[in-house]
Amino acid sequence: MKELDEILMILQDSNWTECSEIIEGLTISKNQFLEVIHFLQNQQLVELNNDGIRITYEGIKFLELPH
Repeated sequence: MKELDEILMILQDSNWTECSEIIEGLTISKNQFLEVIHFLQNQQLVELNNDGIRITYEGIKFLELPH
C-alpha cells in the first residue's frame, strides 16, 4: 500500500500534523485517506487529535521493519 507508506513517512518526525496538510500531497480522495487513517488508528500506528495526527511508537517501529 503505497499511500499507507507515504502517510507514515510524512509522520515519521512524531510531531502533530494537520490531516489537511497530508492529504494535499497524496493522490487519493479524502474518503480513501480517512479509510487509511482509520486503519492506521485501529492498528495503533497513529493517533488522532481533532484535525491533527501523529505517529505512535508502534508506528515508528513499523517503519523500521525491512520492506
